[in-house]
Amino acid sequence: MRKVNSDTAAHVLADACRVLASVGAGERSLDDALDSVLDYPELRRTTGSLLFFYFRRKRFVDKWIDTLACRPPRPRLRRLLAAVLTQIRFQSGIVPESAANVAVELAKSAGNANEAKFVNAVLRRAVRELPPVDDAPEEVLPPAVLKRWRGRYSPEELAAMCRAFLSPAPFTFRAERGFESPPEWEGTAVPCRGPFRFFESPKPGLVLDSEAMREGRIYIQDPATTLAASLPGMEPVRRILDVCAAPGGKSLLLSERMKAGTSLVAADRSARRQEQTKENFRRRGLDFAVITAEPRELAGEFDLVLADVPCSNTGVFRRRPDALWRFGAAELRKITVLQHSILDAAAARVAPGGQLVYSTCSIEPEENEQQAERFLAEHPDFTRMASEQLLPSVESDGAYACLLRRSAQSMPT
Repeated sequence: MRKVNSDTAAHVLADACRVLASVGAGERSLDDALDSVLDYPELRRTTGSLLFFYFRRKRFVDKWIDTLACRPPRPRLRRLLAAVLTQIRFQSGIVPESAANVAVELAKSAGNANEAKFVNAVLRRAVRELPPVDDAPEEVLPPAVLKRWRGRYSPEELAAMCRAFLSPAPFTFRAERGFESPPEWEGTAVPCRGPFRFFESPKPGLVLDSEAMREGRIYIQDPATTLAASLPGMEPVRRILDVCAAPGGKSLLLSERMKAGTSLVAADRSARRQEQTKENFRRRGLDFAVITAEPRELAGEFDLVLADVPCSNTGVFRRRPDALWRFGAAELRKITVLQHSILDAAAARVAPGGQLVYSTCSIEPEENEQQAERFLAEHPDFTRMASEQLLPSVESDGAYACLLRRSAQSMPT
């Protein structure tokens, strides 16, 4: 087994506990916490790998803690136990006894001898009694999600999505026309929608450090993202607006379908994320307008408006496993109100006879078909031309997209 430096192991565990505290408090998503609360950012990849394992196996690990502990542990200790038990049971290359020793020393460093003894007792028992792992949906998926999905999907579909949840997403990238994946990347072509080209590679380091990456000839993306740019019935246009553009991935997809002379405005309310949009356009050599604004602050008329709205992320749980654990009725109500507001603002920017694409990376009906039905009831001058829902799988993320067309006789807003 690979030997891990004890200081490094302690740093990873300490940072994992910080991230779990931030996520548990509802302050940040897992990705945001990994970007903002680490004391040892140079170990982000290792810490992130541990926490991705945890959120995929959270139901198992939490139940294991309850079985091992003679009393409910304090939140701080529970976070420590969650992190180290994930290492012990699910991470190869880590000696269980060594992981337990590091965790006990970390508890001691907090200055409470009794807590350190408690952690020691729990982990010694854990190392002796490794429980079997059950991959059944009721042993993996969060209860709230399981209840919803059981009423919507067949047992076979539910089992397939459960397998996807437990499977780390492969490293995929989109390549511009004419670019071939170098042999050393060991890239294999993967299917996608539309006229795009995607590859999967087991060598992400080589890809990310390549000249092709620096020049914008490739873009790190999941094949499911092509759905919004590939719906049947989409027509060539001259003026495009992306109202939730950052970091620019779907704008780049649209740019590959644009004809010469087409303009594109990439808008987003986050100035920080728009810096990444500018960088992605620069790498690709695109001179598109990038503006920071709320959807309702935008003006003008466009032949095509894309509203790829914030969502619950239940379709991208392979890449964001914490999303399923943050999902709930209150959050769903909040996000659907925001989506309705953005969609309404986007519609105001569609020229008569123009097109509106609404898309999410959710698989919840309230965010997708029901949102589209509500929009059509409130905007009789729009007609649905096409819509599609992709379910997550081990090959790609889930996604929803709907193409709406405004009547040519509509009065400008």
